Amino acid sequence: MLQVIPIQSRSQISEIFANYSPQTQSWLVSDLRTKFELQQKILNREGHYIDESVLRASDLWKILLKRLDPGLRLVSDPFARSLLRTIMDEHAEILGVNSSAEDTVFSYIDQMAAVIFHPEGTQRLEEWFENHPEAMNRWKEWYLRARFCAIKLLQDHRVITADWITAYLQNFNDLERVWNIPLIVDLSGEISRVEAEILRILSRSVDVIVLEPSPEWKEDFHFLLKPYEDLRAQSPKPVPLKPVSKKEKRKEVLRFSGMLAEIKNAVGLSRQWLDSGIKAESIAIIAPDIETYWPVLQAYLEEEGIPVQKDITHKAQSLPAVTRWLAYLRSKSGRLSSSDLEISFFEREEAQQLRYEEFKALFKSLYVNEDLARNEIVQKVFHDQLDMSGLLGRDEFVAKALMHWHSQETDIVQVILRELLQNATSSNKLVWKEWLSYLESIVAAKEYTLEKGNPQGLMVTKLMSAYSDKVQYRIFLGMTDEALRSRNKTQLSGQDYFDLAKDIGFYLDNPDQSDLAFELRLLAEADSTHDVYCFGATDLSGTLCSPATFWMSLEGEHEVLSVPAETRWDELQYAVDPGLRSLVLPRKEIIEKRIQQDLGKLPQDLISPKELPRISASSLKTFLECPFVFAAQRYFKLKDLPEVDLDVDHRTRGQLAHGLFEKLTVEPMRFDWTAEELDKILEDVRKEKKLIFADERLWIPQKKKHLSLGLRFLDFEKKWRQEFNKTKTLGREKQFKFYIDPQTQEITKESKENAFCISGSVDRIDGHENDLVVIDYKSSAGGTSAPGSWFKNRELQLLFYMWVIEKGLMEDVSGEVIGLFYYVFKTFDRKKGFKLEDRAGLLYPNSKRADKNANAETKEAYLSEFSQLMMATLERIKAGECEAKPVEHTQCTSCEWRRQCRAPHLS
Repeated sequence: MLQVIPIQSRSQISEIFANYSPQTQSWLVSDLRTKFELQQKILNREGHYIDESVLRASDLWKILLKRLDPGLRLVSDPFARSLLRTIMDEHAEILGVNSSAEDTVFSYIDQMAAVIFHPEGTQRLEEWFENHPEAMNRWKEWYLRARFCAIKLLQDHRVITADWITAYLQNFNDLERVWNIPLIVDLSGEISRVEAEILRILSRSVDVIVLEPSPEWKEDFHFLLKPYEDLRAQSPKPVPLKPVSKKEKRKEVLRFSGMLAEIKNAVGLSRQWLDSGIKAESIAIIAPDIETYWPVLQAYLEEEGIPVQKDITHKAQSLPAVTRWLAYLRSKSGRLSSSDLEISFFEREEAQQLRYEEFKALFKSLYVNEDLARNEIVQKVFHDQLDMSGLLGRDEFVAKALMHWHSQETDIVQVILRELLQNATSSNKLVWKEWLSYLESIVAAKEYTLEKGNPQGLMVTKLMSAYSDKVQYRIFLGMTDEALRSRNKTQLSGQDYFDLAKDIGFYLDNPDQSDLAFELRLLAEADSTHDVYCFGATDLSGTLCSPATFWMSLEGEHEVLSVPAETRWDELQYAVDPGLRSLVLPRKEIIEKRIQQDLGKLPQDLISPKELPRISASSLKTFLECPFVFAAQRYFKLKDLPEVDLDVDHRTRGQLAHGLFEKLTVEPMRFDWTAEELDKILEDVRKEKKLIFADERLWIPQKKKHLSLGLRFLDFEKKWRQEFNKTKTLGREKQFKFYIDPQTQEITKESKENAFCISGSVDRIDGHENDLVVIDYKSSAGGTSAPGSWFKNRELQLLFYMWVIEKGLMEDVSGEVIGLFYYVFKTFDRKKGFKLEDRAGLLYPNSKRADKNANAETKEAYLSEFSQLMMATLERIKAGECEAKPVEHTQCTSCEWRRQCRAPHLS
């Protein structure tokens, strides 16, 4: 017999529970937490219960399926998806899509299961499409694809997911013969039309009491509650339950800047309630999806010392050993990605031989397996790829995967593989990528318990499991439209759902009718003492959120931004920082100081390095342009290496040109090099400089381009030396190194305390007898300026080299520098720079227009000003200056260190 009892308030359920017999009846609930709470009530009243005393609806459907079709296997969604992708690839020609559309097809199966598995479902739908051509054009093909794949899963693979069970049970006319225990059904808004039909069939042989939520506003959710209306038509008129008087409660409506502020307020308010003597088990923190809040919320509650009923769990994928395992399997499977290669390579001992920045430069851009050859060590580790050809059985895949599990801890891998073995049988055969994809989905979903919840602790739960007799103080988080609304991944419109229900009787889950919104309104009317409804304007990623309609309907100041209650972490700001006791500053003052520093209102603290950094011409310029970039490179040892990619970077091209010119300028200089000889030189330069190209085919055009450059270089040099026949190249990539104390300005060849190591390399030094010309190769004239602007533009390289030579600090090279030139090899122009006009004619030509400043006095002024600038800069470096103060903010847009920078204009 079927009986529907309207429930106006959840408190009325206690009257039904008083007459409930756990030994002879089953109480049907929707969620696990409610099941456990009901079992505890039975234990307190009866002292014991049997397994069937309280069942989740999903448990009952599984029992019925097992008894009616024992050969059909229940599998998880991820495994069903793996099989689905295989089916779609095998029948791509028929379906018109391949496995890339798996998510859409799976969504249609989920949404349309009641129609797909109904004996007459497709026929009725075909007739419906004839009267709805617009809907037919929009999603009929997707429905047919979904039906084809669902039938394949069911008939060929003999598998089904939990969400499709009730739809499949429609095919059995003798449901009542496999169940003989009377039922009390308490599913609130989580009941479907198919489930209602199953309950109606079961009522032929057993008593079925259905508790229908009947609040005054139920017409607002007419579509959602339609299954109860159908059942009510089959039920005799019920005896009304005793009305329950509603007690007064306090309600608060709070608006916060974001989810983090919601969390802080919830924890701070919970602490206030606990301090006032309220029991922890009487307090609940509730959200539509509590898992989005839980990682941060749990950290705050732990710091506060508040016990919670919720188990503290972690995802399997958060374990480093599991992450490395999957990364290694993907990397060995040809699914190259920079992140996977990094994770799997740096767990190995071989990684000690390769600096991290070098690895990132080499492998940030990966395209094919051959790219692994950019480094011998990496290639050696990943050279032997796994055989992915053909279909693999379950056991074969497990064996191959376990060969690469290198951790000593095996508990978690047993949990993961147990899930795989439960869903897949030994006869299942999939391609390697599908097995690996399934393994990844298990790892993403599998949780392991770190700490069991405290039964007397604060309740932290999702909205659909939030009802409890014990809870009187409730904090509702996430009152946003996005959190309460279902997402529709199909192309069915809201009107389609209503038309399908009205025309052919299929009440599918309509995303416009949210069971979360329904449950929220029910909970709002349940007995409690103090309810707080919170809306955060942004989520944890900073995305703007819209307030829920229900939250807006509550009385309160919706536009006033609330300040969250203080937590233990806020109190710690006032505590003394143990690591900074010498400063005798409260932590709050330290944080305020650092905020002021970030805002640029206070100078940054100075660095006290253990040893002075090495200085070169380029690092000197870097410090003058931005001390923070200098600190990143010299103190923090960060490197900005060019990435190996399909576009050959400027540094690689520059190294190739410099190496070529170095070989060609050996004295006595030859001008009759053949193309074959130049080809060999370029190959040698590439090997010496260890230049790597993303694709070997990129080397051929680069070599050809530089071979042409070499020939033009020789032609230019030949003409130059015919005109200036005394010219000899005295230094090529000439290196120097010395030590200098900026305070005493003492220069030594040996290391000395408080002295900087100065080093560098000059591209080229030409000369005759005592006259010297310093040459710096440039690919283009960009970034170079006239001597009068060198100090203004911090263009100090040529002056730096002249200062070193004139101080006699370069071995095997001595004399007077009479010219400083940029050698622009794009146009073969080496006239730009500084020169002494009265010494022209021997190593360089006269200027067309005489420059009155191109004299010895100007040169000495340059040297003097450079020396002063260098010493002053070295003093600043020695003092530990590292503030992010770029000379020009425009340089920050391309700065490699902008993510780590604390410059106020970047905040």
